[in-house]
Amino acid sequence: MTVRSGFSMLILVFALPACGTANKGARPLPGDTGGGGATTLPPIVMGQHGLPVPPGGAVAKPAGTAGNLAVLSWAGFKAAVSWTFDDGQPSHIAHYAELQATGVPMTFYVTTANAGLADFDATWAQAVRDGHEIGNHTVHHCHYDGTSLSGCTSGSLAATTTVEDEIDQCTTHIASNYGQAGVWTMAAPFGDSAYGKPAAARFLANRGAYTGLIAPDGNTDRFNLPCYMAVDNDTAARFGSQTDIARAGGKWLIFLIHTITPTSDNWYAPVDIADVTGGMTYGRSQGDVWMGTVADVAAYWVGQQLLAAAAPTVTGGETTWAWTLPAGFPPGKYLRVKVDGGTLAQAGWPLEWDEHGYYEVALDAGALTLVP
Repeated sequence: MTVRSGFSMLILVFALPACGTANKGARPLPGDTGGGGATTLPPIVMGQHGLPVPPGGAVAKPAGTAGNLAVLSWAGFKAAVSWTFDDGQPSHIAHYAELQATGVPMTFYVTTANAGLADFDATWAQAVRDGHEIGNHTVHHCHYDGTSLSGCTSGSLAATTTVEDEIDQCTTHIASNYGQAGVWTMAAPFGDSAYGKPAAARFLANRGAYTGLIAPDGNTDRFNLPCYMAVDNDTAARFGSQTDIARAGGKWLIFLIHTITPTSDNWYAPVDIADVTGGMTYGRSQGDVWMGTVADVAAYWVGQQLLAAAAPTVTGGETTWAWTLPAGFPPGKYLRVKVDGGTLAQAGWPLEWDEHGYYEVALDAGALTLVP
């Protein structure tokens, strides 16, 4: 039995409910107030395990021959889009309410030497409560060539400071001040690729600053992920066209925003708030694009690759796939999979079929079994 290319799967072994006992809730994503908010789009409906529900429904449970395990790329959506904001800039703080009103989960990469800015820690703690991700952008935002740090943009760097200090002290600040359960991704200052090596020892993924898209079954380096970096006075129309390209190719697009205008603190590459929120709202309005944080989408994408690499073992007619999660992997993540028939199970519990066309497999479990 093989796993089809472009799909992936995983499982959870702990605290799995008996089939039919889980309460399939739907909860709004950040910013969805249900009425009168800045966005007129309906709330994004979430499945019971924290993934957004894709379009479609009324798909009958497969009753064919057991086999053809496949993971749905991008959780069953055509593509994935993540919006990231670098540095913890004053303009992000000033426009946070407008960003939040879009209902899009976001990743804010903060440089913690900027913690003296007004409302810095209060804003990012609120962002965590609102369901967004705070990522590591180091303490002083320095160039790194693999040997030395230089050209820092935020605060003074002591001569004895190492790249490990820059990363770990930023993580400590996030963990100590924002109430986030962990720090799972970082963004390399200036997009310097040398940050990839120390990031690999600490995080699930590292975002770079070069242009590109990420395929579900491709060979993109997860410690130097590409993005679309907004340029001066970029537009909602251009953001929309980038989203359309990702949709057409079935890929993951990461946006990178620096300064948001209007602001008196223009740090780099200013873009008007209406264009930023317009691009975000456009992605949501498509209905078939997964709008997720970098940590959430990366966890799914990495899980897909793990399953594709897992060699199945067959014992007494049961087929089992096993995997080991890498360092920095966030807990409680799931993959959506399908088969032609048979019963999928984890930790002895049969998985429940969802009428949108999949089973949800817990990654924490490290194994999945198909029984004829």
